[in-house]
Amino acid sequence: MVHKVKAVVVREKNAPVSLETILVPDPGPGEALVDVLTCGVCHTDLHYKL
Repeated sequence: MVHKVKAVVVREKNAPVSLETILVPDPGPGEALVDVLTCGVCHTDLHYKL
């Protein structure tokens, strides 16, 4: 089964980000599917955007 999830995607350096629906396959052997409800952004991550 494939799961439709929302993802923030950037295609190239200094390009704007977009919110897209992507397809994620079921986990394979030794993998797990995790439902992330919230996520923080590290200050260091912002340097890649600037």
